[in-house]
Amino acid sequence: MTSPWRILDFCEFHGRVTAAKGFLKAGGQEVALTDIAVMLVGVDVDLHSSIFDRASFFGFPILHCDWRNVPTSATWPWSTNTRVAARHIAQAEMEIPRQKNAWMRIVKAKIAGQAFNLRNDHESLEYLTSLVSKVRSGDPTNCEGQAARFYWRRLYNDKNFRRTPGLSSSINGMLDYGYTILRGGIARSILSAGLWPTLGVWHRNRSNVFALADDLIEPFRPAVDSVVAKIAFRTDTLDREGKRELAKVLDLSFTTDGYTVSTELNRIAQNFARYAEGVDKVLEVPKFNSNET
Repeated sequence: MTSPWRILDFCEFHGRVTAAKGFLKAGGQEVALTDIAVMLVGVDVDLHSSIFDRASFFGFPILHCDWRNVPTSATWPWSTNTRVAARHIAQAEMEIPRQKNAWMRIVKAKIAGQAFNLRNDHESLEYLTSLVSKVRSGDPTNCEGQAARFYWRRLYNDKNFRRTPGLSSSINGMLDYGYTILRGGIARSILSAGLWPTLGVWHRNRSNVFALADDLIEPFRPAVDSVVAKIAFRTDTLDREGKRELAKVLDLSFTTDGYTVSTELNRIAQNFARYAEGVDKVLEVPKFNSNET
């Protein structure tokens, strides 16, 4: 039985973090380095140089957070993938029609996942399912945006709710935290696949070093949304218990055949690598709680 991936959150930790003999050690506790997926560190953390060495060896990113616990930079291990140069070139030279086709399939999968989260509302399920069929290459009619406006007003039973990143308040703060976990997970998978996270297909902001991560993360957001819905039913603040629940999102079953979020993050990164190089003609994208791609 494999160990679950661990998200280590040191945003509010005060003290030294070290690594020795296969374990990360802090505050009198230790975690096997082989189990770490992502590590978040705050402004009061004293990182021993052994952490950077072991993070590189075991292949997990360190996300450096500001006083708001928002990631502002990251330390990445260099990819050891044997096709890293070829794949970076393929990403940079990918033709626009192929980029648009990839984005279409990503949007379709994302909306399908949102539809699943509203499956108990027949009208909502029907509407979002119909939108999936209307998504075209490059999503020129912005079906993604249409779905989002509809989805957010219904998912949390709050017609006034607006998804606003960067707000620490209640649901938005929970979503930000969960998406940060996902972002670190997909970034790890991207690097492992020999890809470069800055070279995306849709997200192209020149200051965004996570462009590809922000593309490939989209179909997985509904998994976080579903966890947040359960937390929000219990409390309107992101407490420690809520953080623990969201930290387990990488081990959440993503497809009906039992594959976890972590497994599917690795799969979509590998799929995209083959798609970028032209090995696969179509980008296969997993859908939340489906065995289809």
